[in-house]
Amino acid sequence: MYGYVLHFPAPIDAYLAMHKAVLDTLSEDGGGEGLLVHFAYPTEQGFDLTEVWESKDQLDAFNRDVFPKAMSRAGLTMDGPQPTPVEFEPAAVMTPRAFNSEAAD
Repeated sequence: MYGYVLHFPAPIDAYLAMHKAVLDTLSEDGGGEGLLVHFAYPTEQGFDLTEVWESKDQLDAFNRDVFPKAMSRAGLTMDGPQPTPVEFEPAAVMTPRAFNSEAAD
């Protein structure tokens, strides 16, 4: 397994726009195989995003094949410096069900 955290100096609304674009792209085109856990939350500096994938190769495929397409469809740019991932190796992951918070509505 492969996990990482990204710290973004942007409002949570920026995340919500990216999240919707990704969900729409996945719904239309598929992709995202290997994603085990994804969550984001606001911080005083912006928002943090944490993901766990079955492998880094699967994340790399998502970042190559899905994410740019989603950003393009939503009219969002990927310009500027990208945050540096804080990587970790998960010891275990338990996900009983998917859940969308009210913030995503």
